[in-house]
Amino acid sequence: MRQPPPRLVRRFVLAPVVFVGAVVFSLLLPLIHVVAALMDLLFDRKRWRFSRFIGLGLAFCVVEAFGLFAAFTTWLGSGFGVFMHRPFWSRAHAVLVGQWLELITRAIRFFLGFTFEMSHEPVSAGPQLVFSRHAGPGDALLLARIVVREHRRRLHMVGATKLQWDPFLDIMGERIGFHYLASHPGDPDLDLRSIRDLAASLDDDESLVIFPEGGNYTPRRRETYIQALERRGRHEYALRAVSLRHTLAPKPGAVRAAMEGAPHATVVFIAHVGLEGIYSMADLWRAIPLRRRSRAHAWPASLLDRPNGYSEHTNWLYRHWTAVDEWIAAALGETLGDRSAPGERAAPAVAELGGWIPPGMRRENVSSS
Repeated sequence: MRQPPPRLVRRFVLAPVVFVGAVVFSLLLPLIHVVAALMDLLFDRKRWRFSRFIGLGLAFCVVEAFGLFAAFTTWLGSGFGVFMHRPFWSRAHAVLVGQWLELITRAIRFFLGFTFEMSHEPVSAGPQLVFSRHAGPGDALLLARIVVREHRRRLHMVGATKLQWDPFLDIMGERIGFHYLASHPGDPDLDLRSIRDLAASLDDDESLVIFPEGGNYTPRRRETYIQALERRGRHEYALRAVSLRHTLAPKPGAVRAAMEGAPHATVVFIAHVGLEGIYSMADLWRAIPLRRRSRAHAWPASLLDRPNGYSEHTNWLYRHWTAVDEWIAAALGETLGDRSAPGERAAPAVAELGGWIPPGMRRENVSSS
């Protein structure tokens, strides 16, 4: 299921099937909700998890049907795709993606039962490269919604190919400039060239979002990443990865390619807390309603701190990613002294960044989540 079918199958088989299925389930919504409510009354009266899961699934169906219908009408309106990349239709697609994200994220927050808020430091105008933590249900959609709806920027994203199973994300990603990475790419250099070209094409009102960890955080994946670094002889980075308690060891390839393609773009890092401990559908079922407040914070990297060369770039990314990890630890109320690798004190990110402290890490600004 990780590898989606070929493009023609996705367009002429998967998309119509999903659209028809979404419409049918949407029409059956009242009846399905009644059944879910009866199951909750019988088996889960305190938490209403059947109704929440069914409600979220039905909301996805309604929004997906709306999105696919709108994508089809914009394709017709743009002369069967001939004028798709003209300014009017580019803006139309940005509005459509923003509305889809708004509806999806409202459904996620409502049915799972949590709030989401984001603060940020001032960022200069121009193209942006956004490097974010990846952990928790729907965090990528929540962050994308902030970029499009609140900051009024056109969105580009690097994501996993499994997202192409969703016809709307597949179609719109192709139109507005998403790049999907396979778990085991046949030609990694081709992916890096595509990311470099995508970053080079950014306009002043556009952001490219990349998740350097390459996947949602789980304890098992964290250990797998550390072991992979050890097998490759990257012992220094393996040790630094051990000191990361809340994030995975970052993968520098996509980040480096994006920065090479857009050397003058503003680099923004994003950390967030509030969705920890949810690694699977079983975890989500046990946890909902979440009753949590999820917080995110964004800050720009210094323009005077740009790396050159492979080793310098990797060190630069690890320094900043350690700052992301420490922001999370501070927001969760941990003490930084408890986060050292076994037998060795982890190098503080603050010292490595020349005394600069991410604003959310200042103790007087930290409140527990």
